[in-house]
Amino acid sequence: PGPKESEQAAEARGRGKRVCRPWLDMLFHHLYEDLKAYYAWLSEEERLAGRPESPDPDDDEGESRPVPAREWLARAALAARLPNPSGAERALRAAAQQSPPCPRAWAGLVELYGSEACLKETLVACHELLDSCPAYAATPSPPAPPQVRSAVFGLISAHGLQKVRDVQEALGKAHPVINDLFHLAVRAKIHGFTR
Repeated sequence: PGPKESEQAAEARGRGKRVCRPWLDMLFHHLYEDLKAYYAWLSEEERLAGRPESPDPDDDEGESRPVPAREWLARAALAARLPNPSGAERALRAAAQQSPPCPRAWAGLVELYGSEACLKETLVACHELLDSCPAYAATPSPPAPPQVRSAVFGLISAHGLQKVRDVQEALGKAHPVINDLFHLAVRAKIHGFTR
């Protein structure tokens, strides 16, 4: 091969050359794809926020499709991966407000608030999760979902059983499943049950 051909071959090989290890290339590729999706989501929100409240009926730009719960859940997972907890919370709340209720969104909010040991928000999300699942309306109720059990025990460990019960009482009557968890915390002597 002549100098011109070897130069072109080297140039072609250089474009396909990996800069780092394959797993690291893949990591950067996935991060890039996540960031593209995240900024597309933000652009859509900005576009909808800048749109007038009463769009012209003849204007196709004014139409916006309702975002389904599954897409909000995907956006929440995307925000959690980046990590953007406020974006994840916003997306989970939007999914949770869909009709019919979305138990996966409430489970995500239980985990999110429970990890931060937010008393009121975690207990409200636990109640909403239990209320959105028809199985927990039956008597006797099945055992608590793992997210609820973990969140309630985490709250007891962080704040003490009495404080958690006081906040629950301020919110209203405890769901029977949550009440059972309070009793289980005493029987199992969960850290914080004496406070």
